[in-house]
Amino acid sequence: MIDTHSHLFSEEFSEDFHQTVQRAKEAGVSHIFMPNIDDTSVNELLKACSEFPGYCFPMLGFHPTSVDNFSMEKVKKMKCLLSGEHPYVGIGEVGIGLYWGKTYLRGQRGVLDEQIRWALEWNLPLVIHCREAFPQLFEVLRPYQHTTLSGIFHSFTGTQEEMDEV
Repeated sequence: MIDTHSHLFSEEFSEDFHQTVQRAKEAGVSHIFMPNIDDTSVNELLKACSEFPGYCFPMLGFHPTSVDNFSMEKVKKMKCLLSGEHPYVGIGEVGIGLYWGKTYLRGQRGVLDEQIRWALEWNLPLVIHCREAFPQLFEVLRPYQHTTLSGIFHSFTGTQEEMDEV
């Protein structure tokens, strides 16, 4: 078993992080992939993954629910973390999430598009968050359908027809 999406580096796991990872190992989980949340969580992510090298793998991304009026400048600064040798095995968690509201839809679209370009430039898969936003997400993804873009969907709330389109 592979855990493709875990935020074990977040504060909720600070007291039992090592025990949680040990339980995952005992349950037969062979790898844990950890998508980043935003510019404030990178250090915790890298620290957690460094404690279990070859088992926990970091991904770099800016979660759609972290998007606000200042996100694009933060995201563009994060891009430098991909230059040279870096530990990231994917771009995530990225996407569009409208479950909590549509205030920052335009910003989410721009941030997602920027991160799609990272995935293509560094040939890394995306971890896509799509919550109540399938049509909007695919408007951003559609121009890239004939590229090498790859990845997985997380928090997909679409219909069977939308899954077929994926």
